[in-house]
Amino acid sequence: MPQPLKRHPALQPLSREHHQILLLGFKIRQGLKNNIDHQRIVDYCIWFYSSFHLQHVEHEAHHFEHILGKHSEIYVRLKQNHKNVIHAFKDLKSSYLDLKTFEELIVSHVREEERVLYQELQAQLTPEAIHYLETNLTELDFHDRFKDIFWQ
Repeated sequence: MPQPLKRHPALQPLSREHHQILLLGFKIRQGLKNNIDHQRIVDYCIWFYSSFHLQHVEHEAHHFEHILGKHSEIYVRLKQNHKNVIHAFKDLKSSYLDLKTFEELIVSHVREEERVLYQELQAQLTPEAIHYLETNLTELDFHDRFKDIFWQ
């Protein structure tokens, strides 16, 4: 098992937001394992996208752009990853294969951000960037208010 990554405290709010996306992957896996009607799982994914995920990618991109600039390699890769995931949310179909593929995509997306992009960003953090994050970055508040708790 890989060693846990040490995330700079200034970046931890964004990393904690990623935890919610990893939980989405868990919920999809549980729903598939328990043979839950696929449309119920898709409905939750759509709700999650509009209630949290879209706000997260905008939040993350805003802060990365401020720190790195919109032409930095890390920022460009982040934006491309976001486009891929947003496209996957919008095209999600209620079939086992689509849900399984979608779950794998979102989990790998978060892992790539945490293990690669965030590590690269963290290595480049200047004192000014740290100050900016500590002053301006707050964790998005997520409340799972979806009524159909199919994953339990």
